[in-house]
Amino acid sequence: MKTKSPKLTYRVSWLAALFASGAGYRTLSLANDGIVLAGRESAPDRISYLAINPDVTVEQGYFWNVLVIPLENGDILRFRGLNKKKSGPLQKALNHQCRSNIKVFFQRITPDLQQACQQARILFSGQRYIRHAAAQQWFANHQHLAKGIERRDIHDFLPPEARQHLKTIQPLLTQGYGYIAKRNKAYVRQQLAAFQSFFDQVESNPLTANQRAACVIDEQYNLVLAGAGTGKTSTMIGRAGYLIKAGIAQPENILMLAFARKAAEEMDQRIQSQLGITNLTAKTFHGLGKHIITQVEGVVPAINKMAEDERLRIHFVDEQIQRLLQDEQYKSRLVTYFLRFSQPYKSAFNFKTLGEYNNYILENDIRTLQGELVKSYEECEIANFLFRQGINYEYEANYQVNTAGPDYRAYQPDFYLPEYGIYIEHFAVNENSQTPPFIDQQSYLDGMAWKRALHQTHRTRLIETYSYLKHQGILTKSLEEKLLQAGVKFKPLPNNELLAKLNQFGRVSEFSQLLAQVLALFKAACLNLKSLVSLARQHEDHERMQAAAFLFEPVYEVYQQHLRDTATIDFEDMIGRAIGYVEDGRYQSPYRHLLVDEFQDISASRARLVKALLAQHPDNSLFCVGDDWQSIYRFTGSDVSLTKEFEQYFGYTATSVLDKTFRFNNKIGAVASRFVMQNPTQIAKKIQSHHIVEQAAVSLIKTSQDQVGLNAALSAINRKTDASAGVLILARFNFKKPELSALARQYPKLKLQFMSVHASKGKEADYVIVLGLEKGKQGFPSEKALHPLLELLLPKAEDFAHAEERRLFYVALTRARRHVYLISDGNKASDFVRELIDSQYEILCDEVSGEKFQDKLADVVCSECQTGYLVPRDSQFGSFLGCSQYPLCNHTQPVCQWCGSGLKEKGRFRVCENKRCDYVEPICPRCNGKMSLRNGPSGQFWGCSNYRKGAGFSCSYTEKFIDVKSRLKTV
Repeated sequence: MKTKSPKLTYRVSWLAALFASGAGYRTLSLANDGIVLAGRESAPDRISYLAINPDVTVEQGYFWNVLVIPLENGDILRFRGLNKKKSGPLQKALNHQCRSNIKVFFQRITPDLQQACQQARILFSGQRYIRHAAAQQWFANHQHLAKGIERRDIHDFLPPEARQHLKTIQPLLTQGYGYIAKRNKAYVRQQLAAFQSFFDQVESNPLTANQRAACVIDEQYNLVLAGAGTGKTSTMIGRAGYLIKAGIAQPENILMLAFARKAAEEMDQRIQSQLGITNLTAKTFHGLGKHIITQVEGVVPAINKMAEDERLRIHFVDEQIQRLLQDEQYKSRLVTYFLRFSQPYKSAFNFKTLGEYNNYILENDIRTLQGELVKSYEECEIANFLFRQGINYEYEANYQVNTAGPDYRAYQPDFYLPEYGIYIEHFAVNENSQTPPFIDQQSYLDGMAWKRALHQTHRTRLIETYSYLKHQGILTKSLEEKLLQAGVKFKPLPNNELLAKLNQFGRVSEFSQLLAQVLALFKAACLNLKSLVSLARQHEDHERMQAAAFLFEPVYEVYQQHLRDTATIDFEDMIGRAIGYVEDGRYQSPYRHLLVDEFQDISASRARLVKALLAQHPDNSLFCVGDDWQSIYRFTGSDVSLTKEFEQYFGYTATSVLDKTFRFNNKIGAVASRFVMQNPTQIAKKIQSHHIVEQAAVSLIKTSQDQVGLNAALSAINRKTDASAGVLILARFNFKKPELSALARQYPKLKLQFMSVHASKGKEADYVIVLGLEKGKQGFPSEKALHPLLELLLPKAEDFAHAEERRLFYVALTRARRHVYLISDGNKASDFVRELIDSQYEILCDEVSGEKFQDKLADVVCSECQTGYLVPRDSQFGSFLGCSQYPLCNHTQPVCQWCGSGLKEKGRFRVCENKRCDYVEPICPRCNGKMSLRNGPSGQFWGCSNYRKGAGFSCSYTEKFIDVKSRLKTV
């Protein structure tokens, strides 16, 4: 019950407020739960009676008294300017109110103390790990008891039995979760000592200290972050064995989950052989789904063959598309998709740099229906229009007159119609003749004028189109009108013939592969067609997305009907149907402890199934082992955020770290760890290596020929090893696979194996060789953009560039025990290789050298696009430096004809940048070309290298004598 305080409020008089020294408060009020002190301007201070020592006194003054209020924390509060006659009654009332409230408080909490003590004994006594959920519930119910228990006079108010209860729970109330942590730490120490022999023998090698601690910690949600080679599976076995040996769980109440069948079988075999237990369940997620469906439906579901063979599913989708093409509406939609939506449109005016724009073209592989890689989406649309209308064209064919010169290369108009002798130029300008931001406007406009004049001079027919026509939505309509006026005959390809050609080019098969991927991800996401269309409408490229969604809909319906007709299910059904049965309670789980291996590979649907199983029993526990640094399967639906944000998804989590690897040495570990942690969203870990070496263990071989680099690496490995050594040859894509049989004959001492990096996950070898570290969509990192319909169904992409590709490179590096060899073309080196060099990672760059190897990476950034690098090239007119982004970037620079280095202009000469080379060439003052020494009827003379007999441009400038020797002396 509550005491009612007298309605007492004392106000300091205006005179006291004016003259009483330090009179800060103006009023003091006695409320039900404490006193309220208020000043003129500041907010009122409320002080609980439980915080006041009921020994309030009065200090006498000349004119006014001071009410001295001692607080339980040792502070003293003074209320000044108190009328002398009223100070005594106020003191008495305040002391009385404090004592009354304190007495009532302790009378009220006495039964609460008893209840709290009883619950604490049930929850926290005995040999067990105290879970956060239990502690949280206790604190939520009894935290109010902490108020007042620190009072020094508490024993004056509590009966003896209540004092004993308070003694039991006082550490909990005063230390909170810190007390729980200490108890748990002591429990873990005790368990580690008690089960030392078990942890020594449960696996072939004794478990590490961190592995043992992870096994013993028994929070409701447990996440073990295990670096590559740190013993994830051993920890899983140790955890299962400990739960049983400690009497925490029965074998039939434990479920171990893996993603791959081999991993599940390996865990099951090791549980049986190491622990002698046969009734513990180890399954894949799909196996669990199948089991749940069987238990509910009473029949073992038949698995469709397409579930286990992706090629069969693609073939089925391709067959259905071909069948659907008998329907005119579907046929029309598919043709429209290929003509308008097979590529993502982004205006060049939305890009700030040429490099960004070129990356968009390359990542999305902007190709025409005939397969040509073009320089803009708008060019692609023009090409497809010509193709659709049956108009034969050539893309970037040489103009009929050779125009090569110092200012313009050989002129190649965008399109040439050979049957009509008509050229088409598409100009990237808006209505105001402005160019995209990354194009030099004046130079571009001068080029337009030059092209127009050239056609006029040679009386060739030119049709012009402009970017603003695309922005207005009339690009092909405008082109059509101009072509008709020029007498071009349109022979529109019928849909059947168009699709036949698309089939011939393999474009329909590519689309079938896309829809087969969409089919798997769509079902895994547990969506329906209505929700898919709704998501497509919300997308920024909604027209393209809706077009693809409408084409997908009948394929999906036919596929589902096929499953019904054959009474079969696929892997997505195994998970989706199982989720439904668990969530609606039709399946009752016997499992109390769920152990998940390789948790970083989990998808949203699998996590949902796990969560549904856990929800059936409040005391269930989850133990997950994984490594966010090795999450590499987003394209199948894996969501790394479920590992990074584990606690937000499941609840309060005990996180352990396995940081000692028994696979790779410290030098490989240093490179791999530093590289993967450039992404700040990766969970920070310090992986210690069991094997310590002094020399760098990652080598970079620079060559333009994979086979040359591969042989160099294998030869180096062959020299290093006396006994047989395992060599794992890795590449981002399988098409890089070398001829292993020939290599095996050449290096009989080595055990050679090739894998894609994805397939190598979980593998290891003495040595690793990584091929294909070049820039591009089929490089490493792969720079190919995913179709937005796939992106819509996949977990949200990370903001950090190439985040998953970076983790994939980490996986490649950490397959090796002794040494890693990276093979890259220095002229096309990937961003990953450049980072290793530019950021001075501890790697060997000069282990291999010679005629077929490159001394360094191309390191001169193209001044035009700012993303490519200048690399040496040859032409009929000699050597030069060209951008590695060619043909998207045509920038060139002259090169030293002796050593191939770049040239710098100094006065009227170009001199070699290589300090060991003394090459010098004079510059033509008329056209800026190179002056070369020639022989004529009157002897030697200097002539411009841009002299082209019969060409559109020719410079005939000559000089009798140029003093090159004097220039050489100053170089």
